[in-house]
Amino acid sequence: MVNCSWSELYPMGRCRYLRFEGSDHRPLITYFNNSGPKRRGLFRFNRSLTEIDEVSDLVNATWNETPLASVINKLNCCRRNIIQWTKDRNFKANRVIEETRIALAVGYLSFLCGRLIT
Repeated sequence: MVNCSWSELYPMGRCRYLRFEGSDHRPLITYFNNSGPKRRGLFRFNRSLTEIDEVSDLVNATWNETPLASVINKLNCCRRNIIQWTKDRNFKANRVIEETRIALAVGYLSFLCGRLIT
């Protein structure tokens, strides 16, 4: 889509195709720096999630929430809810890890101070 001169002038240039909107021409957006929008990763369902009751309940509730919705809409809703559940779980886990790290540092410093005092 670009020639060598263009690539040399705009080494960070990137293009993204947009959806067809009422025309047979497909629009695109060109970014000329690194700070373009972050790309969404591909969603892959992890089979091990089926062993987690909370996720099974989430999928069942989401699926039955709108009985007249199409299968594609139901799958998209399930995907969004699983992604949000994962983000929430990761946030909570990161918070617990940070709290544990702080407690460990405090305990270690207390231990060191106790050894230095005695």
